[in-house]
Order: sequence, then C-alpha cells, then structure tokens
Amino acid sequence: MARPREFDEQQVIEKLMNVFWEKGYEATSMKDLVAASGLLKGSLYGAFGDKHAQYLAALRHYDRTRIQAGIDMLRGEGTPRQKIARLFDHVIDSTKKGIFAGGCLLCNASLEVAAMDREVKTEVKTTIRRLKAAIIEALQPAVPNEEQAGSLASFIVSAYFGTRILAKGGAPAAMIGATRDHCLRLIP
Repeated sequence: MARPREFDEQQVIEKLMNVFWEKGYEATSMKDLVAASGLLKGSLYGAFGDKHAQYLAALRHYDRTRIQAGIDMLRGEGTPRQKIARLFDHVIDSTKKGIFAGGCLLCNASLEVAAMDREVKTEVKTTIRRLKAAIIEALQPAVPNEEQAGSLASFIVSAYFGTRILAKGGAPAAMIGATRDHCLRLIP
C-alpha cells in the first residue's frame, strides 16, 4: 500500500509553476525545482514525473488558476465592453505594480517551447481556445452573429496576449490602455 503524500500537491505545483515562469523551461534545472518545492528529487519525480511532465503540470495549473481568473472576469456582471475592459485592466494594474515582470507563462511557453514540443503546443492551444470561447460568450449580447463574434474574439485574444508580452518587456501601462481602448471601440 502506497504511503499518503505528506505535502499539498497544489502548493507544490504552484511553486514549480513560479520557477518555470521566472526562469523559463530551458534555464530551469531540476536543482531549481527541488529547491522551490522543498521535496527530495525522488519525491518530486514520483509525484509529478520528469522536468517535462512538471512543466506540463505547471501549464495546466496556470490555466486552472490565472487563465481561469480571466475567464471568471469575463463571466462576471456587466456589459460586453465592461467585461473586456476588466480583462485588460488587470494587465494594466499588474503592470503598474510590476507583477508582469515575468510576463505570462502561457506566452513564454508559446515563444520558448511550443514550436518544438507538440504536448506544450497542445496545452497552449487548449488554453487559448478556452479564453477565446469565454470572450465570445462575453461578446454575445453585443455581437450575436457567431462568425463576427469569433472574429472579434480572435482579435481581442491576440491583443490581450500581446499586451502581456509587452508588459514583460516593460511597456508603459498607457500603451496597454490604448490597446484596450481600441478593442473596446470595436464592440458595438
């Protein structure tokens, strides 16, 4: 009979995610992951698999926590414009506070790993599809035509992730605000 785990898996995966987020996949060593998790290497491998499996778990955790928080904003109260504005305003507020210094883990994965790794690419695409679907849902009252809503949602997703990449590069909050404002003007 296997021993029950003496650690909180979600807390550990949060720590692993933060290491990958800060350092990137290639620059993260198993030594970094062991240090961040507080687990022995064997326990870390036993719970989450090798470095690649840990990275995939970190991406899934990012989707369930950070991306889901954005989806929850989109499903909240308000007009379509208010919902989309909230999504961008979170990036603006985080930029002002210096929170996006590491950028967006999903964007980082897209740029660093997805082109060479089919599993990572699948995770990235799945997350983007989820966010786009939530944006389409938020737009429906203003854009009932499914094709038009899908097209506008694609643009908003691109602008949104673009602002997250720019935030990592130190773009001023005003630039992100201008992008938000342009997206909002496109919503009838």
